[in-house]
Amino acid sequence: MQKSQKRLGRGLSSLISTPDAAVSLAAEPQDDEKSISSMVKINQIRSNPLQPRKEMPPEQLESLAKSIKKTGVIQPIVLRPIGDQAYEIIVGERRWRAGQIAGLKEIPAIVRDASNEEMLEFALIENIYREDLNAIDRASAYKQYCDKFDLTPEDVAKRLGEDRTTVTNYIRLLDLPSEVKSWVITGDLSMGHARCLLSLKSPSDIIKTAKAAVDQALPVRALEKIVRQRVEARASASKSSEKPADSKRPQIRSLEESFTRSLGTKVEINESRRKGSGKITIHYYTLDDFDRIISRMGIEVE
Repeated sequence: MQKSQKRLGRGLSSLISTPDAAVSLAAEPQDDEKSISSMVKINQIRSNPLQPRKEMPPEQLESLAKSIKKTGVIQPIVLRPIGDQAYEIIVGERRWRAGQIAGLKEIPAIVRDASNEEMLEFALIENIYREDLNAIDRASAYKQYCDKFDLTPEDVAKRLGEDRTTVTNYIRLLDLPSEVKSWVITGDLSMGHARCLLSLKSPSDIIKTAKAAVDQALPVRALEKIVRQRVEARASASKSSEKPADSKRPQIRSLEESFTRSLGTKVEINESRRKGSGKITIHYYTLDDFDRIISRMGIEVE
């Protein structure tokens, strides 16, 4: 049974500047209402407890504070009443924080009622479409939305005007090891890098590969190629172990798998007709991959 969607029917575009996709969230706009701002004391305002953005760079807040000192707060923040002369922020947390830094005693605000669901949706939309959350914070916001209101990623996608796969892909980033997530948060790895790394199932492999990508500043395409080859090598080794040992002895197959796991690339062992001789073939796919392999083997290049 489809739930009624009036949560953003108060005129989203009158609160924040968003793309058309975000504005379409207002499924059934209510009667247009003139929102009149008034001055509210800074110390009467509380942060939004559902604010998905955890990191607000101090330098950005300082820059905004300087602008506020010069021109004031041009766009009112939006609040909801939570008691006698107390309010929580719906939209405008950065302006409120910057206003505190600028030494403001009061800030222009629009006061209106809002449910917890509306609070989270407004905060999500303002951040996603105006301030570009880092990928991990955005993933956490989507997951928080799902958990808080018992929704599926598809439900969230519909309500936020997103593609279902977009929401799902972001939430999957939360499966990354914490070390890798920290690199995404700091910007050392992009969303593209992070999605690519998820193809590696082993946490240790993900961390090692991610570190190499950070250290070598690998573009996403280069990382995709390395990850693809490693996945294929592991799949090949797995299939080889399942095949009857018609052409290679089990000991040789086992050694190939051990080499592949150790070097992170495809390794082939072929025995010659002459007993006790043969050749080992180690595959590499980029020069960086080559350097990584010889480093793993402990070989120093002069």
